Amino acid sequence: MIALLATILGIGLLLLIHEAGHYYAARAVGIRVEVFSLGFGPRLFGWERNGCDFRLAAIPLGGYVKVAGEDPRHGPRPGDLFYASAPKRLLFYSGGIIMNFLFAFVMVPLLFMIGVPFEAPVIGSVSLGGAAWEAGVRPGDRIVEVGDQQIHGFRNIATAIALAPKEAAIPVQLISADGVERSIELTPAYDEKRGFQEIGIGPLFQLIPLPGSDAEDMIGEDNKIVSINGYPVDDPLLVSLLMDEARLNNQALQVAYLKEDGSQATAALKPDPVALEELPAQLGISILLEEVQEVHGPLVGILQAKDRLLHIDGRPVRNLGSLTRALHDDLSLNHLVIERDGVVLPAQEFPQLTAADLIASLKLGPPTDVRYFVDPQGASAAAGLRTGDRILRLGDRATAGFPELRDAVQSHAKSNKADGKNRPMQVTYRHAGSNEILVTEVTLAAVPIATFDLGLKVVFETVRSPSPFVALRMGTMEARRMVSEVLTTVQRMVTGEIDKKNLGGIISIGTVTHSFAGMGLIPLLFFLCLISVNLGVLNLLPIPALDGGHILFALFEMIFRRPVSVAVQNVFNVVGVFLVLGMLIFVTMMDINRLME
Repeated sequence: MIALLATILGIGLLLLIHEAGHYYAARAVGIRVEVFSLGFGPRLFGWERNGCDFRLAAIPLGGYVKVAGEDPRHGPRPGDLFYASAPKRLLFYSGGIIMNFLFAFVMVPLLFMIGVPFEAPVIGSVSLGGAAWEAGVRPGDRIVEVGDQQIHGFRNIATAIALAPKEAAIPVQLISADGVERSIELTPAYDEKRGFQEIGIGPLFQLIPLPGSDAEDMIGEDNKIVSINGYPVDDPLLVSLLMDEARLNNQALQVAYLKEDGSQATAALKPDPVALEELPAQLGISILLEEVQEVHGPLVGILQAKDRLLHIDGRPVRNLGSLTRALHDDLSLNHLVIERDGVVLPAQEFPQLTAADLIASLKLGPPTDVRYFVDPQGASAAAGLRTGDRILRLGDRATAGFPELRDAVQSHAKSNKADGKNRPMQVTYRHAGSNEILVTEVTLAAVPIATFDLGLKVVFETVRSPSPFVALRMGTMEARRMVSEVLTTVQRMVTGEIDKKNLGGIISIGTVTHSFAGMGLIPLLFFLCLISVNLGVLNLLPIPALDGGHILFALFEMIFRRPVSVAVQNVFNVVGVFLVLGMLIFVTMMDINRLME
């Protein structure tokens, strides 16, 4: 509730700042202000002062300042908009934009003096074969500069890469996990799905107890988790695997954490069962990520694409976490059972690898004929399916892959719910290592699960400078970067280098503002500075019906010593209204699509 209130007040503050710029600019040049409104539509309440109606309106999607004599067809009188000279009108229309930029350039340095939390510019994951991986970037590396930009947070890295010239090599300064400084160059690749350039990196996450949980009471909010059941927590797949095994065996997790004084302690987190009635009915299976998709470095020549990794020391390979766990258990990969072209290979000789080496050299995925891990407590296990089985059909629907299987299960569950029955599904499958096709019936049922009140959170660092001069320099540079990023983004969208699906409207702004509000006052104010710059640049664009369009008319009059004709202004304003409404509808549809994904 507090975050929601802060979101409303934050967006309202930006609208107030922009319209206040117009108001004070009008007063400064002698233009009479009749209405100062936050929101559109019917007046809810307000007051009058100096002949101006200050009001709050019913539709909180913006605001406006109404000045006297806005219609150029009527004879202008002193105090009217079109009685004022072109330079005075230019200042009036620029007032909101100036205030948007001024807010950021004043507020950001102040925030740096207090301390601004940023997502740590430390690499948490590197996509195998991506631009960063090819350039030698590895998890734990800290990025300090991209091009000529100093990096404060992970957002700066992603934005600098996305807005860099297309297909151009970018110089990057980084500090590796062992403290070695180095310079590299990398060339981003355009991601069709995301609609911008990227280099294949992810932020650094840490395992934390969930707020307000028993785990937080035992471990503490600020203490750092370093291992569970003796395994490090820097591999999310391994962590997920260990938690799932603890759930299956109804065992407690032994969580080791560092206290603020540097000492280490351990907490035993017991599984907390979730009520079965709260869980969906399902088959009780998950995809086995057992097929080699990419292999690099020391594993080249040993493994090949399309190889299947079946077992290691008798344990089925569920994903890369299965292999990293084996390495942490001091098991050599020589114990790995590999199938190639349907034939199980003799034992292979692997070099000595660390878990980090393995993650940096191997990518696993599902094979074309997808096989599944069968949860021993699920409905499929009760019907006789085993881990490694391939499901061929559900009822009369072929299930070559997981999407088809998921759709068939969801359709069956929906039909059962509508009829108030729990009819079984006919499952046609093939056992692992067998050509025999079997048929059984599986009655969908909830899989017992348990939580350990643990979750992943992006690691944040606070950037501050106690020196007002350094903070002023940092803040000014950051504010200038905000302006540059917005202008470059607009340019890249026009040229198609950034997909227009990345545009966001009031829904996206509200959602992201709410998330920043939940992080505290300083992150919220910093984000509002960024939005303020966005509003300033948007209104600066020479689009009719926006401030930029009016500024263009005023500049025309100042240069050519004659005003733009009323007829031309009317046509431009009508076109501008349709452009703005079209843009609002478009970005709102983009917002809705993102919410539904």
